[in-house]
Amino acid sequence: MAGYVFEFDLEENKISKKTVPYYAVRYYATEKGILVEIGDGYRHEIRLKGKYWDRILKIVRNNELDDSGIKALIRGLMNTGVPKDYEDNFLMAIKKGKTRPTEEFVWSSPCVSKLVYL
Repeated sequence: MAGYVFEFDLEENKISKKTVPYYAVRYYATEKGILVEIGDGYRHEIRLKGKYWDRILKIVRNNELDDSGIKALIRGLMNTGVPKDYEDNFLMAIKKGKTRPTEEFVWSSPCVSKLVYL
């Protein structure tokens, strides 16, 4: 999808560009805000509004769930976008701050601030 403002490649475990068709976490701008796409950008993916993604980041980073709760979140709700092979990279990216809250992109990126009216 055009308009990506951030991409974290789950397969290479790094911030990247042009991650489609690889498993990644991608942020993109829409007229209604930032959306987060998790998956391969082709058929195995989920999309979340930025506010829900930001809440998931907070839950994982602040250890608001125990390990079984985190596994339920990833394997249950995000199974399509995060295959088991990339679970550890996904969690590490969140916990180490490699994926940032979407609200940081609204004000820090001139490209996004022109597209998003919050």
